[in-house]
Amino acid sequence: MNPYQTLNTPLLNDVGLNCHAVFNLADLPPEARAILSERCPQSANYRQLLLIAHGGRNFWQALQTAGVESEHPVDDFTVASIKGFFTTEHPDAAYDVIYPGRYIISLQELGKLAGWHHPSPFMVGINATWGSWFAYRSVVLANTDFAVTAPVTSPSPCASCDDKPCISSCPAKALDDGEFHLLKCITYRKQADSACKNTCIARVRCPVAREHRYSKAQIQYHYGRSMKIIGNAV
Repeated sequence: MNPYQTLNTPLLNDVGLNCHAVFNLADLPPEARAILSERCPQSANYRQLLLIAHGGRNFWQALQTAGVESEHPVDDFTVASIKGFFTTEHPDAAYDVIYPGRYIISLQELGKLAGWHHPSPFMVGINATWGSWFAYRSVVLANTDFAVTAPVTSPSPCASCDDKPCISSCPAKALDDGEFHLLKCITYRKQADSACKNTCIARVRCPVAREHRYSKAQIQYHYGRSMKIIGNAV
């Protein structure tokens, strides 16, 4: 059994939204509950929180098949898929998609609670099943009674990686002393001949779960968008 795919629903799984964690809001750690209450006061009206992610390549393939044309196709496709799931399978359940949207949600902290997220030298979450080739796609508040999922228990794959090819292959030398230096990364990516303008060489060289590595088109899409953000910030 896939420990990440806990909602038995083809409406999500078939479009690559194949990682689900279910939390009872009342059982979240006090600090997480307080932050959520401050940022999303309406959370008091719901019983559960769903963390939804994609792992591997199927989500991108489904997105391309759907042919979504908008300013934010990934987010729009995700939200449409979740709305379809509730409308079809849980029409009486009240719910609120709080990410993507107008709320600031600590996705990585929720990922840690789910046991999905370990830090990597190149600052992308990593786990033994998907490597770094997964992404948080949605957080939903819902009045549902789904079975609460146990955290996935697995050590960080970085702890047993002796060669650390991500560090040695980073052309910006942004990881050399064991810490991530954002300025080195950005400065290199902005160079005209940068090899990381539309990818991350360090991430691609990571050997963990390389069978799930995104396609070249997906990698270029995500890093291309981040490059636009960098360009607009200067």
